[in-house]
Formats: sequence, structure tokens, C-alpha cells
Amino acid sequence: MEIATLLKNNRLIAAAPPENLENALNSNVSFIILMNGTLSFFIDHFKDNEKLSKPLFIHTDLMKGLNNDKEAFRFLASTIKPAGIVTTKNHMIRAAKKENFLTIMRVFLIDTNSLKLAIRNIKENKPDAVEVMPGIAPQIVKILKKEIEQPIILGGLIWNEKQIEKALKAGADGVSMSKEGMWNSLY
Repeated sequence: MEIATLLKNNRLIAAAPPENLENALNSNVSFIILMNGTLSFFIDHFKDNEKLSKPLFIHTDLMKGLNNDKEAFRFLASTIKPAGIVTTKNHMIRAAKKENFLTIMRVFLIDTNSLKLAIRNIKENKPDAVEVMPGIAPQIVKILKKEIEQPIILGGLIWNEKQIEKALKAGADGVSMSKEGMWNSLY
């Protein structure tokens, strides 16, 4: 499975907290990034993750109860079995890849230096996709597309259809959003 393939049916991604997971599963999004949550929540709810109707990615930086190390990914691979992870941390991308998880590197672009650092980190760590924050900066997509080959997802501060359309028109491969009312749109 590749992230680009997941985004072919719909380029929208739900960024959902645990309490909105059921709504995300019943929406039209291509996959779900589970934000927040505790280790006990994941163990209680995902013992049989293969039966989920959509691929699940866990934002490991926001998960409580699990260290950010390679043992954490061995545990996730043997118990929860998500399709992949989202993280801002380079070492977590490398550790997750060793356990055959799909990886999304989340980068926050606030200035030219953060853009240069992000490009370097993406090239070094080779995540399967890159989520750029804030998503309301679609002009950055063209710059990144010239430098990296991974699918680009814009996320953060996406509140309406016009922003989604602008992001996709700029060349983004997908758009992630936590606004539940937007999850049933098709793009």
C-alpha cells in the first residue's frame, strides 16, 4: 500500500481525535490520522485493526503512554497494527520504517530556514508522505514539489472548501483537516 494510492479515491484525510473516530470511519475520507489518545485507548479499541473500514495512522507525537523509540514501534506493530504513523521527529520516521509502517513526516513551515531544514530532513529520512503545516500556505507546494518526490499533504487551519480547492489546485496531493463537517466532501 502507498499513500499516493490511498489518495486516489479521495484526497481528503480526517485528522480526528478519539471521540470523533466513528464519524471519521463513516465519512468519505481516504484515511484517518488519529490525533491524541492514550495507549490504553488504542489497546482497548484496536485489537483487531484489520477490520477497520479505513486505514488508520497514529500521530505518535501526541499519543500518551508510549515512548518515542524503536520499542514503541515494535509494540505498535504487534498489537495495534496501524497502517502508519505521523510524526515530526526524524528518528521516529526511521524507526517506523523498520517496522514496515507507512510514514508521514509533519513539518511546520514558519520561515525560509524551516523550509530548508524540512527539505533536508525529508531527503535524509525518506518518509512516504509529507504533511505541511499550516495548510493555508499552498504556494509552498510548488517549491517542495521541485525538491522532493513524496506526496504532499497540506493540513492545519483548513476551514472551508475554498481552502481545500486552493491547496489541491496548487499541487497538494491531499488535505488533512479536523473539521468534521468537511469529511464527506469528495476531491
